[in-house]
Amino acid sequence: MSNRNWNCDGDKCAMPNSVVRLFPLGGGANLILCLSCALHENRYRQQRATETGNAEAFPQVNWFNCEIYPTEHP
Repeated sequence: MSNRNWNCDGDKCAMPNSVVRLFPLGGGANLILCLSCALHENRYRQQRATETGNAEAFPQVNWFNCEIYPTEHP
């Protein structure tokens, strides 16, 4: 059984009907991510900040500060 949340732009979903939020990318762009995918994105940003030595280019985003994206569930 797939845990894919069809409202989420990511592919690391843990639950199919979890809350999704607007996760800012910068420059006005957003992803719509569930908590699992947002955690994965933040880990990626942390890794890239360490690799490049440029933490300002890869900021961490607090999930609880992100706006809840409205979805309709059956």
